[in-house]
Amino acid sequence: MKYKGQIVGFLILCVVFGVLFAFWQFHFKEIFDGYKEEERLRASLEETMNQLQENFQGYKPELLIDAWQNEVQPWKNAREERGLYFNFGDWYQIDAVPPEARMLKFWYTEESNRQINDLYAKVYERLRNYNLVPQNIRMQLNVASEEDWAGRNISWDEVERNLRQLNFGVKLVTTLLEANVSSIREIVVWPRRFPEKFGGMLGLQTLGLHITMPAKDMVKMLEKWDQEPRYFSVDSLKVNNPYIAYGAEPHLDIQLLLTQANYRQPPDMKEPVAPPSAAADKPGETSTKARSRGADAAPQGALSSFWRWFKRVVLYMP
Repeated sequence: MKYKGQIVGFLILCVVFGVLFAFWQFHFKEIFDGYKEEERLRASLEETMNQLQENFQGYKPELLIDAWQNEVQPWKNAREERGLYFNFGDWYQIDAVPPEARMLKFWYTEESNRQINDLYAKVYERLRNYNLVPQNIRMQLNVASEEDWAGRNISWDEVERNLRQLNFGVKLVTTLLEANVSSIREIVVWPRRFPEKFGGMLGLQTLGLHITMPAKDMVKMLEKWDQEPRYFSVDSLKVNNPYIAYGAEPHLDIQLLLTQANYRQPPDMKEPVAPPSAAADKPGETSTKARSRGADAAPQGALSSFWRWFKRVVLYMP
């Protein structure tokens, strides 16, 4: 018992040191680590600044930026001008808007049925026979029917997507009828694709078509597509003349792949990106939180003014 006071004092001392260690480990250590990261970032920015001053000594930044813009801007202007050629026209446009009091499902059913009935009216007016166009036109165009949405609620995005697809099919069939096709046997809509070789700026929509029409009308149709003020491309063409032995004008069985393209303007950089630093080049050294906190901590004075100008004019120039 004579050592009881010493033991109690030792335990109290251990508790005090444990509390101090816990404060250091879970509170102060993170703060000091952040200071170290900011110090490394400051040293990296200062080194970058010295390199820039050494590399561009004797040159005016404004003249360099103007020369660079004179090289880049004409290319961007040309890209935007040529991009106008790649569009879907009004093939995917819809003008119908559902009344607020109507349920989307019922309104969509009535609107899609109306468009399909109008389409078949054009078919009968041109061909005098409904059966010369696929009767399952919804299925061939990947357009939902009322049965597909039975027992579930639908959103406006679903309705809009299907109406645009239906309008695309209506415009396609109307174009073929105006080209004097004698029948449309099959329509296959390929998924939209964005080839990497175009930088994702062109969305390509390809259709597989199986049609019949007179030879002279086929030539006129291909010439018309070639002279359109927007992009049409016949990627593949297979022609068969089943009546070659007949002494009459050739009536051809045609299978083709037709592609249209739509230009998508590249998105501008929304969020500023911090410049690479020596610390950030080493994985594991800089946490995301510390890097984002340190990126805002630019040096003060003349160095800070130059850094703000460099970020605004050089790094983030579109």
